[in-house]
Amino acid sequence: MAQLVQKSMALHGVMFIRFRPPPDRLAMPDVCCDLVWMREQLILCGPASRGHRISWPNEDVQLLNIDPLVARAWLGIPLTHLVNQQVPLQEIRRDLCGPIAHLFHSGQAAKLVRPSRPSFQLYARASLAAAAIRGGLRLDLAAARVAWSGRQLERVFADHFGLTPRAYRRITRMRYAITAAKSGQTLANAALSAGYADQSHFTREVHELMGHSPRLVIPNVGNVQDAHAYAREY
Repeated sequence: MAQLVQKSMALHGVMFIRFRPPPDRLAMPDVCCDLVWMREQLILCGPASRGHRISWPNEDVQLLNIDPLVARAWLGIPLTHLVNQQVPLQEIRRDLCGPIAHLFHSGQAAKLVRPSRPSFQLYARASLAAAAIRGGLRLDLAAARVAWSGRQLERVFADHFGLTPRAYRRITRMRYAITAAKSGQTLANAALSAGYADQSHFTREVHELMGHSPRLVIPNVGNVQDAHAYAREY
């Protein structure tokens, strides 16, 4: 088993969960990638730029959540190819599909959870720039913080996150606000805490990214962070 984990050392998961998605749940847009084990098959889910009905309702699912920079280094392909895609892993990394499938099949996939910061200079700078974008910094200021031009930052984001900086910011901000609202904050407070100008701004963003109002989305959203809440019951 240790040898199998070692063969997959380039893959560092952030979180591992087992759950059974209930029907009619909504998945939020996501900047991360997921490696899903379902029906004895490994599916790679790329970054999602829009909300959708949750996949595989009432199916037994194991899921490894992966930082996009780690996924980019591990897969060796630009993440622009995977946005809004669900692809069998064997189509991309056939060499590691067998060992990783064995870990999921044997219930040992949690061994792949080894959060780490990318060590290469490019990844470190991309990580710092992403943090600046998440914090609400303008594109030009985020780029200057890591000594890049705005165009360089946009190219790196397309390659290593699969998204534009603006899309990345919109998704992370909306997820933050919805999580805050799910925890009990009012919509107005959740919107302000996430950096929206006001509740109306938040409502418009949720409509554009999810296709529904916040009041419908909040009780029905259910992807990785929500699965964390009911995974223990499974």
